Amino acid sequence: MTIPAQSFTIYHSPNAYLGTVLLRRALAAVPGATLVRRPIFVPRERGVLIAEMLGGRENRNAGSYNREDCRRWADRHGIPFSYPAPEVFTERAVRWARTPFHREELPARAYYAADDCARDTLDEALFAATWVEGMDVNEPEAIRWAAARAGLDGDALLAAAEADHPGAKARAALSDFGIHACPGVPTVVIGDKRFFGKDRIEWIIEAANGEGNVGVQTVAGRAAA
Repeated sequence: MTIPAQSFTIYHSPNAYLGTVLLRRALAAVPGATLVRRPIFVPRERGVLIAEMLGGRENRNAGSYNREDCRRWADRHGIPFSYPAPEVFTERAVRWARTPFHREELPARAYYAADDCARDTLDEALFAATWVEGMDVNEPEAIRWAAARAGLDGDALLAAAEADHPGAKARAALSDFGIHACPGVPTVVIGDKRFFGKDRIEWIIEAANGEGNVGVQTVAGRAAA
């Protein structure tokens, strides 16, 4: 029996990066469990942050705390991690407003454009480009870097990403993110249960194993994207 764990994230979220690394490690020990990655994007007309897309906003104190918290999580779990300076996000947001694609649409399209057998490696490389190398995955050069690390041709991947099919897959993931009423990133969906935040790994594994009485989680964890 296959147990799909749908994982909704963007690449420029430290919580999504850390949570996905931990989730991959944990699910590897669960027979039949399959990680189904569903990268989404942030439509320009709905804001820049995931919180804005969902009708809210992130306060300054939450942002600074998140930097501390993610550093602790990375150190505790031995995950390579480098958090860009706060002003870097602001500078990048200015560029995102002028790009042909919405924020995070290019890396999502690249992921869906890759062959199934290459997606896991590319997915890890896209996260590494952001949170280890300090690159902006909304830029073609970052996609080329990640593609090379995954053993793919970067230019060919970028060309494929512009096709209709990857765009449709990205839009479908965003639609399902809304249908499942995901409260932020990372959110993992198993059956009718939602798990929000990088600190819900044990509960996800219990759900995948069919153990425990784990209810629907809607407001636990933290989304900083």
